[in-house]
Amino acid sequence: MAALAGCSNIGGSSNGTAGGPTATQSPSSKSDVLKSLTFKPKSGVSPQVKAHFKLAEDSRITRIALINGMGNEVNRALISARETVASFVVARLTDDPSERITQGKNTLVLIGEQTEVEIPVTYSASLELRDVVGPDDSTELPPPERDGRRPIGLLVENTGQHADIARQVISKDGPHLEAFDSKTSDYTIDMMVKPGSTKLLPVRTYLAEIFGCPENHTREATLTLKSAFSDPVTFTQTFSYSSDGENSCQISLKGQQSIVERTQTRAQTE
Repeated sequence: MAALAGCSNIGGSSNGTAGGPTATQSPSSKSDVLKSLTFKPKSGVSPQVKAHFKLAEDSRITRIALINGMGNEVNRALISARETVASFVVARLTDDPSERITQGKNTLVLIGEQTEVEIPVTYSASLELRDVVGPDDSTELPPPERDGRRPIGLLVENTGQHADIARQVISKDGPHLEAFDSKTSDYTIDMMVKPGSTKLLPVRTYLAEIFGCPENHTREATLTLKSAFSDPVTFTQTFSYSSDGENSCQISLKGQQSIVERTQTRAQTE
């Protein structure tokens, strides 16, 4: 197991697409069956993360499985005893948390002729909120989907070793309140954020046009960003309402966001 724990390929990825998992020593594991394991994220309409395995030429492994931190099998690969490479998906956009690789500890199981190896594998992603951007402050935000519905953007950075999928923003007492009389709204994002990268996540149709406001005022909204692996981040953002004295009311960001809390949700990794 010493060779496995010290293998540089297992500590990270040389191509920059994703950092590899961390393999730690286990007394019951053999040291020479797994040469490398990397996680490669795929963006697009349905983001996913695949695990790619490279085995020793004489390992004669025929089954590979990944057990997540909840004790559930995520996926498996059946190969011939002569094969040395394999891959399978460990996280999909539609997966329930119990069905994908988990933040923190997981277990890789390798089975072959008279061989059964269990290797601890750590998955680590961490989305950090860097800024909230208004529709007039960035050309990267998408155009309004319809008149009177403008987006805002959440600038996030993944400071972890592996990819994360930003899933949802929940807004409480948002600036849409006067227009829709709704205290809480959900916005779907579904975007891959690769390790070490910064991305602007659009929250579409967030700034809804208001027919009019009697006077200039501000409102503070509370928003929570949720992702597949990182702890939810709750923050507040102030919005400014500017009246033209007639029928129009312009809504815009005012000041910087303030982080309220980062909720701990990783009980499965204890």
